[in-house]
This record gives sequence, structure tokens and C-alpha cells, in this order.
Amino acid sequence: MKVIIFAFLSGCVGLSVSIPHSFDLSGTHIQEPCNVYEDIFSSYHSDLTDFSLTFYKAVAARSTDYNFVYSPLSVWLILAGMAEGADPFTRQRIFNLINLPYNDCIRQKYYQLATSHIVQADDIKVISNRVLLLDAGVTPNPTWYDIVIKNNLLDVLTAPIRQKPAVIVEEIKRLTHTELPTINLDGNSVILDTVDYNALWTTEFAEARIERAPFHDQVGNRVGFVDLMKVTKHARLGYVKSLKAKVLDLPIGANERFHMIFGIFPESYDVRATFNVVTKEIIFEMLQSFRESYVPVEVAIPRLVISSELDVRTLVEDLGVTSLWNNPAATRNVSHPPALPSSFIQRATLTLDNHGLYSSPPAQAAPYGAPTGLDPEVGNDFIADRPFLFALFDVKTLTCLMASAFSVPT
Repeated sequence: MKVIIFAFLSGCVGLSVSIPHSFDLSGTHIQEPCNVYEDIFSSYHSDLTDFSLTFYKAVAARSTDYNFVYSPLSVWLILAGMAEGADPFTRQRIFNLINLPYNDCIRQKYYQLATSHIVQADDIKVISNRVLLLDAGVTPNPTWYDIVIKNNLLDVLTAPIRQKPAVIVEEIKRLTHTELPTINLDGNSVILDTVDYNALWTTEFAEARIERAPFHDQVGNRVGFVDLMKVTKHARLGYVKSLKAKVLDLPIGANERFHMIFGIFPESYDVRATFNVVTKEIIFEMLQSFRESYVPVEVAIPRLVISSELDVRTLVEDLGVTSLWNNPAATRNVSHPPALPSSFIQRATLTLDNHGLYSSPPAQAAPYGAPTGLDPEVGNDFIADRPFLFALFDVKTLTCLMASAFSVPT
């Protein structure tokens, strides 16, 4: 994780004296070494997909314009970290929400899979900061701290939250690039989560073909304009029959380690309602529907930057985890005094541009009448000029890193 941006907050603290305390370490220690001989990849993929869908629907339900981006993986990692130090009741609630196994060793394997995608390179930049910011004088449980750091779940920093609340609020906004009107500092801690995506496509979208084009709502009314990035190429497209959705799969980076999947719903009048019926089985159906086109097809998606600020605490409370924020018994094994995070904020930003590692293939039209090799419902193009959904996946683990809906040009 990158926590350099929070150096000021840590530096705000003067000398603090640790208060001796005897933690109850039972249930907070993962035994070493962990030997898991069963293949847990399928269960990991199923469990993470299920959580990503659950949280996506919770985010969408609170979105007024259906324009948002968030990182399900980042929320999952932070909640897992807090669960490792929670009391049995809260721990069970969190484990049930994020589909985390109770077996210590299998849980650790989940953590390894979930964080194995974190590879920064010149072509891929997914920068994540996951921080539990404690008030000065709050002492983390060393065993719990060791677990969350070793497993790359979150970082723990301190700052004078109660001594200098106004200063801390302003610094949080500045360093996390958030514009929230208020940040609740009533407790002795806050959870801060930032995720920034900016990467290069495997092949670029031709610079000369970027076109200013109208963007429509789901019933065809023009609601604004976008810069469409266009290219004619062989592409992976599919058709999800249960949703009547066209989907597009675009590779990212030199080794195509990441893929971005786009979906449009040409036969639906309400994208939100259509997506509400999605299950993980439908996601698997989508992944199996992709086919490489035999002939070049036209692909056009908007060039955009989308950013969202989420009150994750409220969303998690809506999903049944309510004791984590104000019940000292719930976090007694996280720190002394027990951490009471009054806020859990995620700011996510995703940038889509036309730059790629390699030149796009020369534009060419498909021969008239030539078969595409795709489902007939797909046709011979994918034009995202109406509300669409998209998500970033790590190919090796099939983990959803970021998910987004785009309905209104900004």
C-alpha cells in the first residue's frame, strides 16, 4: 500500500505514551505455517464475486444519478482487517457479509489471492491507501497489527484527532482529495480508503478517431456529449441472454494482466432495475459468453474521468454490521482503548484515456456480409453512447478491483 500521503497526519503527533494493556489474543492469531492442500480458488472467486455484487447494489441504491465508481476489493480488505480484531459477534457479522471463511489458513490464502494483483508498473497504476487512523494515545494490539500488516489488509497510523479535529478534517480532505462537507470525528478513529486507477490499454484507441458525440439516456433522449474513443479491430464481445446485455472485454497492459469489461443494455428501459437481478451465476454466464470476432468490429467508449466519495460506514450498516462503530466490546482486540471508527470513507477515481502500449490496428471495415463469429444479438459493433456499466478485473484471480456505472456525462 502507498501511505506516504498520510505522513503529515502521523507527523502531527507529538510524543505519546503507550498504555500497558493485556489483550485477549484468542481468535486473532493465524498459526504459522499455514498449509492448505485443497484448491480454494473457485470458492475465493465465488465468494468475492458475491460480495462485489452485494456491495455494488448497495452503492447503486444510494446513487441518485447512477454515476459512480468504487472498489469492492478495497472495502473487502479493510473489513477483513477489522474483523481480525473484532469480538465474536461482530466478527461473525463481518465474515457473513464479506463471505470470509472461519478457517484461519484458508482465510490467509484468501488474503494472498486478494492482494496478489498489487503490482505497480509503468503501464498499470492502481494506487490504494487503506488506513485506520487512530487518535493519539490509542495503542494498537501488536498481534492484530502484525496480522493486518503481514497480510496487506490495511495500515495503522495515529494523529491528534481529538486534540486538533479541525486541522485533521482539513488534512484528510486535502490528502485524500475528498470534498465531503463533513467528516464525523466523534469517535477515536476513522477509516480512510483511496483508490486511483490510471493505466494504458494494450492497444491504443486511434487519436484521430476521437469524436465528440451525443450521449443518450436509456430511452434515447440526448442528455449531453462525450468524447468517444473509436477503433475498428478484432474484439472480444458477448451477449448475456438472461440480461439481454451486450458485453465487451478489453485487455490492459503489456501482459494483459488486467481486463476491463463493459456492458450495455439496448433492450432495457431501466439499467438499474435490470442489474438488480444479477447474480454471480449471471456473472459467470457473462465471462463464458465472450468470443473473439472473426472480422474487425467497431468499438467506441467515452474518454472520461469518474470519481466518487462513498460513506462506506452507512452502506455497511445497511448490510447489517452496526456494532463496529460505537461498541467498545466489538473492537477490544484492535486497540486500547478500543477503536471506535466514526467514519469510513472511500474516494475512488478511475481514468479512461485513449493511450495504449501498442499502436491500434489500421482501421478497416468488415467485409459486407462476412460472419463475425459472435452471437447474432451482438451485431458488429459496441457503441457506449448510452448508460453503461464497467468493471476492472485481475485476470489471474478473477478479482473485481473496481466497478462503475456511467449514465450522465460530466
